Amino acid sequence: MSLVDQICIPPALPPYLKKVHDLKIIRGIPEDEEIIRIHAVIRMAEKVIDAPEVGNPMLLYRLTEHLFSVQMVKYRSRYLDAIFPESNTYTPPTLPTHISVSLGTITGTPSDEEIIKVQDAIRLYQQCSNIPSMFDPRVNMELSQHLFDLQIAKYTQRMKQNQPGPTPREVPNENSSILVESTAGSTEESNAATNNAGTAANITDFNSITVLDIGVQNAIEQSNRIAEQANLLIERSNQIAERSNQVAERSIQLVERLNLPSEQSNNLTELYERLNQNSERSNQHQERTNYFAEGLVQKIENIGDVLKNMNKVLAGIQHAIVRNHKGNKIDALDCLINDKGETPSVNEITQGTLGTLSRQPNFPNSVVAILIDGAWTGAHIANDHLGGLLWFYGIGDGLCENGGTQLKSGKASRARQRLSEYFSSCLG
Repeated sequence: MSLVDQICIPPALPPYLKKVHDLKIIRGIPEDEEIIRIHAVIRMAEKVIDAPEVGNPMLLYRLTEHLFSVQMVKYRSRYLDAIFPESNTYTPPTLPTHISVSLGTITGTPSDEEIIKVQDAIRLYQQCSNIPSMFDPRVNMELSQHLFDLQIAKYTQRMKQNQPGPTPREVPNENSSILVESTAGSTEESNAATNNAGTAANITDFNSITVLDIGVQNAIEQSNRIAEQANLLIERSNQIAERSNQVAERSIQLVERLNLPSEQSNNLTELYERLNQNSERSNQHQERTNYFAEGLVQKIENIGDVLKNMNKVLAGIQHAIVRNHKGNKIDALDCLINDKGETPSVNEITQGTLGTLSRQPNFPNSVVAILIDGAWTGAHIANDHLGGLLWFYGIGDGLCENGGTQLKSGKASRARQRLSEYFSSCLG
């Protein structure tokens, strides 16, 4: 089949790979852009190979098989006319400066070291595939094709070396010769010669025959066999590909697979470094946040203290206003607000007016002496209400349990004295 009639059919692609490139049937010699698209699709398929329900090893295998077929057609288009493959020249692409491997032109069969250098260059270059400014798909494609060409050249040489040698010939004596060419004159003389039946007089005149040395003849025959084998290899490349693609593809896939852990390791290292940087930045932000939070809490506490002082000042002003009112009676106690601006009648703890409580003389020893407008008067406040009033006006220090409304045992007399002093200071 001629190269013009060669057809390479890609496998069916899922939607996520079609978004990368929708691969088409390639007829004849493939264009560079067509091969670049195949490489791009393979790179994406390799990235998701381990993803559940997305990765498809069989599809990846078929894509690499398709790439092998396309690269074989490319190889045949370059080296089909070579009679002696040993004289082929393989030129690598020009690599960017950030790739440390230096590749040179290779003539004839490449050595193992030369192929390893190309593999190293491919591995280093594909590590830059995630950085667009450092990765050129065309250079990647040319590197891959260069490696493919070298591997086919190596494979061809190996196949020749493994073929059995020619059958040893009997060494001729000094009178033996090889008939290569007859002149018209020799033909006539041969035809004119008379050979009698049953006699040993069959003698041929070889005066006009060109005789070559047996060693030269063997060399020519061997060269012809090598040329025929090389041409047969190229002409039947599809058959060779079917038989050898398992070895070649596994080799290529192994190289690519070996590249993946390195790429993944580099990606993980880069990710780890970024996480460390983000963690350090987060710690710095956290320290700053804590610093500002501490300052904010301190400021809020200061504001709270200021507000408390303001409330006390406002309560004191209100008490002074009540005190300056002429004609105050015991009911004036109900006008005295606490630091929250509440009067005893509206608070759930005190529950009721002091004026009402003071008029209930049924509680023995419950009188609280209060100086109102320069005159002493008595207010009857039961023990049950003492703790609530002390808490309400914020004067229960040392007299109530845990700063609450429960009066400590034996503190009733002291509580009445403190209330007497407080109310007298407000209304006296």
